[in-house]
Order: sequence, then C-alpha cells, then structure tokens
Amino acid sequence: MISIELKYITLACVLAATVTAGSHCHNDYYQLKSVSQAQEECARYRGIPCARLAVYNKYIYPNDTQTQCMVRCMGLNLGWWNDTHGVQEPAMRSFFHPDPDDCDYERRTYHCLNSQRLNHPSPHVDVCERAYESFRCYYEQYGNIVVTPQFVPLSDLQQVDVLLQCANMLPLTVGRSCAGGSKPSKRDVDCLARCFLLRSGLYSEQHGPHLDRLYVQCNNYANETRFRETTGTCYRRLKSECQDECVLAGRFLRECFYEGGISIVNSLPASEASVESAGSLGSGQGSAELGESHQEKVLQTWKDLYDRENLQDLWDRQEL
Repeated sequence: MISIELKYITLACVLAATVTAGSHCHNDYYQLKSVSQAQEECARYRGIPCARLAVYNKYIYPNDTQTQCMVRCMGLNLGWWNDTHGVQEPAMRSFFHPDPDDCDYERRTYHCLNSQRLNHPSPHVDVCERAYESFRCYYEQYGNIVVTPQFVPLSDLQQVDVLLQCANMLPLTVGRSCAGGSKPSKRDVDCLARCFLLRSGLYSEQHGPHLDRLYVQCNNYANETRFRETTGTCYRRLKSECQDECVLAGRFLRECFYEGGISIVNSLPASEASVESAGSLGSGQGSAELGESHQEKVLQTWKDLYDRENLQDLWDRQEL
C-alpha cells in the first residue's frame, strides 16, 4: 500500500503559540494540542528514533508497524481514536481542513472507511492497523492537516474529576447538614455546572459556549451545522431570560442538548471505589480532598438534575 503523502496547510506559528498559551492563562483543566505535539510525545513514549520523528513531522507516514502504532498513540493522545469504537469523528474532523471547493470529501472519506469496515468494531483486527488506516482515509480523502493546536476532548474520568474539583472549590453544603446530608440547592448545582463548563474549556465568561469544542466533546451529533444552530439558538434564548450566570449555565446544560448531551451523565461512577479513583486524577488537588460520601452526594445530585431521561420526564410534566 502506498505511503501517505505530504499534505498539510501552513498557518502562522504565532497563532499556535497564542492559542496554546490561552489554555494555561487561567490554569483550567482542558488541553489544546497539535498533531505535531502529539507525535513528538508518542515518539518519546514509544522510543521512536529522532530520524523517524523528523519524517512524521513532515506529515509523511510510511505503512509499517512502528508508524501504525505511533498513529494509534497520536489518536489516543488527541482524542480521535478509541480501540473499542474506532474513530471519534467530531474530534478527527477538527484536525483536518477540507478544500472549500471540494464538495465530495465526506462521501469519499466514508466510502474509504466503509470499504475496509473501519467504522465497525473489529476486535480481531490489530488496533494499530485500524487506527492507521482510519487516519489514512481522512488524510487522503477529507482534507489537509490543521497544524495549529485543537481542543482535546476530556475522557469520562477527566470530566468526573473536573466536576469533583469544582465541588471542592465551590461553597456547596452537600453532606455538611446537621440534618444528615441534605442535597445542595438547585442554584448551587447550577454554579457547579458553570464551573464544570468553564474548567473544561467548553464555555467562557465573555462569549458563552464554545460550540466547536462542545461538538467535539459531545461526540454524538451527526450534523455539526444543525448542532451549532440549535444549541446556539437555545443559548441565546436563555441568555435573554437569565441574568444570573449560574442559572444561565445550568439551564444551558439542562435544556440545550436534547439529542444527546455531554457524556458526563452517563459516565458518573456508581461505586465508592470508582468515585475514589476519579477523585485521585488530575492535579492531585481538589477532588481528592472531598470525602467519599461527599463525592457520592455531589455526583448523585448532579445526575438527578442532568440525567437526560429524568429531564425528559420533567419536560413532559412541564416542570422545565
């Protein structure tokens, strides 16, 4: 099989530096990362020689085992690959820029994936080969590599850790009541939602939701244009109704994702052991300082308010 040819767009390096620095300005949890950064990290982790890394840095990917496994590592690093489910399409697409005059790039890409059954779980095929061939379909059919850093979606455990860190930083009263652990007020949880969105890089105080990042993080909306339109319209409606920033963020998270929202709800730990493991992630500060019973009550309260099935029931009763 032919090697993947050199193919990329050149953008200003100062923009890349500015965007990367922006993610660290407020010391939030999320990452912006480029393909070349992920390649360099994976080359270091896997002990790949500098001469071979120089080839990758020219966006040339020979079809050999070493390269295939580097591409898989890069995909895991950037959040566009999952060994069980394969390509995470919203994340993958964010690292490619189609030619504006090309009207057929999506059809060609999906034909490439379908022809090799790369869009179906295939436990009997080598994961490095599947990741490489999937990347090749996008590289050869979808567009040019975007060289600037892009948003890396948070894993389920990272999202839970952000939530628990926010619970520790905010003045929630959960588990501290003399009456025996009453749950926090709805506004308390709305403030928790706002902190979660801000710390995850999915929302800003100046501009509201980052729709491009939310699309990548949600990973379950097929039509990006429709997602942007419906979610953006929903936010603007809420902003005209809400003066309180916490209430605005909480209602946005509850009311603007009917077709499938952020995966945090479905990934909440169900046991003390999983809560403890989530609390030990991240910076080593914040979430781990919460007691286990406190963590469980925070997570259960969050799940009660943001579980989509529960929300649909509330909607049917017109309580939202």
